[in-house]
Amino acid sequence: MDLLKFDLAAEELNKIILLTNPSVFDLLSNKGKGIYYPSKGIPAQSAEAKGKEINATIGMAINEDSSPLVLDVIAKEVSLPSKDVFTYSSSFGNSDLREVWKKMIYKKNPSLNSQISLPIVTGALTHGLNLCAFLFVNENDSIIIPDLYWGNYKLIFSNWFGGKINTFKMFKESEFNLEGLKEKLDSTSGKKIILKFIFFLYYLFFRKLILSCCCKIYILLPIIY
Repeated sequence: MDLLKFDLAAEELNKIILLTNPSVFDLLSNKGKGIYYPSKGIPAQSAEAKGKEINATIGMAINEDSSPLVLDVIAKEVSLPSKDVFTYSSSFGNSDLREVWKKMIYKKNPSLNSQISLPIVTGALTHGLNLCAFLFVNENDSIIIPDLYWGNYKLIFSNWFGGKINTFKMFKESEFNLEGLKEKLDSTSGKKIILKFIFFLYYLFFRKLILSCCCKIYILLPIIY
């Protein structure tokens, strides 16, 4: 897709990505290249109105002290401060919790020396898979996964976004079938995406294999903690 066909805000982001990391731009799907966060819309207006005497942008009922208006029958069941429970959270999740989450990733993966972005919160696993597909999968992209996989993989990556599920036998003599994965990579043409729920530590397990393949490969790693 031509950059000129994207919204101006998306074009600005694409130019930044191309300048800083062209490989990331190549990884994005056409939908991923066209998406952007509308930071100049309602979020910006809400930020401008924050702290003002009258704020009509927040979209929720509040008390005179600016605390959220909550039914007593609900409030009495929660021991946390109401402002931490019943107000709108950031689109990406509570920023303080995300900072703690990021520190946990480094703590659990001491060999991780590179910089990572602040994690975002999704509405459960299926939502996370959907975000991955939206951002990275174009029609007819090869999604390489073991033959033992969750049914939602096919529903989301294939039925919804048009990717081609391409499986290999997961185990060979009670061990992970690396040979089968390599054969699948060598025999598959075009853009290839390996989808596997693994921890950062297990990435090292695949690294030597991936580097030995002379083709463009992407690995989606929805990390679970």
